[in-house]
Amino acid sequence: MIRNFKDLQKFCPNINPEIKYVIEKFGIQIPEYYANLIDWNNPEDPLFKVAVPSTHELKIQSYEVADPIGDDTKEFSTKKTEMLVHRYPDRALILTTNKCAGRCRYCFRRDKVFDTDELFSESEFEKSLDYIRKTKHLREVVLSGGDPLCMPRKKLYDLLDYIIANCPHIKTVRLHTRAIVYNPAIATNELAKRLNSFARKIPLVIMTHIVHPREITPIFKEAITKFNCVKLNQAPLLKGVNDSVETLCFLSYKLLEVGILPHYLHLLDKAKGTSHFRISIAEAQNLVARMMGHIGGHLVPKLIPDTPYGIGKVWLNKSFIQKDFIKDGKRHLEIQSTHSPEKSFDYIDECNINNK
Repeated sequence: MIRNFKDLQKFCPNINPEIKYVIEKFGIQIPEYYANLIDWNNPEDPLFKVAVPSTHELKIQSYEVADPIGDDTKEFSTKKTEMLVHRYPDRALILTTNKCAGRCRYCFRRDKVFDTDELFSESEFEKSLDYIRKTKHLREVVLSGGDPLCMPRKKLYDLLDYIIANCPHIKTVRLHTRAIVYNPAIATNELAKRLNSFARKIPLVIMTHIVHPREITPIFKEAITKFNCVKLNQAPLLKGVNDSVETLCFLSYKLLEVGILPHYLHLLDKAKGTSHFRISIAEAQNLVARMMGHIGGHLVPKLIPDTPYGIGKVWLNKSFIQKDFIKDGKRHLEIQSTHSPEKSFDYIDECNINNK
């Protein structure tokens, strides 16, 4: 496991010394399994860019914020407890833990993910579960974090058992994870047995976060196919990692090989120190449009942005884009909210309009 600058030097002796400051600010965590997938002699290697800190992360842009998807926004009052967000009418999201199996360099919760003890108390869990039990119009619970597969297993099992026993109105549970990508050994037979047992009672969706086809290895395949449930993938579009039609199409085919369907492609969230990964809206739209000519429609993910305003995810199509204009040299999209149709927001493309 790479956890500090000294560990990193063992794999990359010529690493820039300034990376120490990046690690102090944003941390580092690369499991041994994932480290062995990286081409350490090539800083342009996509997996190198995904996991290894860069001095670009120290360049915080004025538009980059600590809460890029609006978890803490006051306008909609979506945060019902310290660990539960109820943004959309029919679903609530639980921030199950502050831990992850790795540190993605583009993470939208990078200011909130730590390697320390659990962030949330038992009383916070109880309040969150009680909210789900009492809110009868909820139909889905989303487990996020951090990474739900990095929380104590007993707590995960107790959470699922509580939903089965006390929440008959919940029709599906979605578990968001990248942990199996970083370390397939996390997918133990016991974990698979418990999740498969749950999935026979309430439909379970595992939402993987796979950003590049090289992350889908035979070892990963063996791990993910243990789970007998619906499997979808979402990934951010990342400059120098997956911003080509060829890579995206290959990723979709590789996902299908292991029983996962591509679901979302995210415009990169405006998290601190991530501007070097950003591509323009026009580039993103062009990539997805060109995928349609190279691959079956069921393998083309939906392109969506999220916002710092708590408006939620929105498809980038004519149904939600009310205006599209250039102002002060930047492209602006006035986009209608999905969960509050009377609301709209100005989504600004921070990339140069010449990238169109």
